[in-house]
Amino acid sequence: MPPSASKQKRLAEKAAKQAAKANAGGTTEGTSTLVDSTPASSVGTPLDSKNVSTEELSMAKLALATDRSAVGVLVSDPKSRDIKIDQYTLSFHGRLLFEGAEISLNYGQRYGLLGENGSGKSTFLKSLAERDIEIPDHIDIYLVSNEADPTDVNAVDFIVASAKEKVARLEKRIEDLSAAEEVDEAALDLAYEELEELDPSTFDAKAGSILHGLGFSQEMMRKPTKDMSGGWRMRVALGRALFVKPHLLLLDEPTNHLDLGAV
Repeated sequence: MPPSASKQKRLAEKAAKQAAKANAGGTTEGTSTLVDSTPASSVGTPLDSKNVSTEELSMAKLALATDRSAVGVLVSDPKSRDIKIDQYTLSFHGRLLFEGAEISLNYGQRYGLLGENGSGKSTFLKSLAERDIEIPDHIDIYLVSNEADPTDVNAVDFIVASAKEKVARLEKRIEDLSAAEEVDEAALDLAYEELEELDPSTFDAKAGSILHGLGFSQEMMRKPTKDMSGGWRMRVALGRALFVKPHLLLLDEPTNHLDLGAV
């Protein structure tokens, strides 16, 4: 059985630290640029399995496959929709981006993230979205960083599919809360409210209304995303985010492929 995700992360962090110590002894660092899309397989050097234990080889491979490393302590109430993390430290391919930072995100508030190119903004958003720090599962997190994939699915169905996934998650959460020995009535009420607000019977109409607001005609809404330009597929991705209404919506330069009217 393969190791769990948390164990893999611990092994990767250990391997990264060992590699950093080795590099510090015999190499000189050059100027590097942060590129989130760099494939993990293109980083590092080929592995020589001679005179290397199975565990060391596994750890080294995990280190090569790990883009970033983040640690921190979640100090907010696990039942709350607010997120507060203390002692947050983030590195990307061995480059330290944040150290000992405090992250505070209050539900319903809007925040702007400012920084120079390559300072780690996209990496930070991905770290939050992929829950490098164990953010409670009941908090929906949605990251918009790329346009919708080019497929045979049309814009309306693309959005509705995500809404159906959220319905399934809410139903599972309600089931788990109801089966608990001590039922959290407040959390159960919130879950039911979210489920009622979604109302699957109105999915197509809501999706069409949102897409219309983003400039789609009826014909465009039914067109497969593979037949759309990058700009229109970015609008589809934004439409999905607006429809699903996650508790934490992260937008990574969403206007890159949009014209002024869409913005």
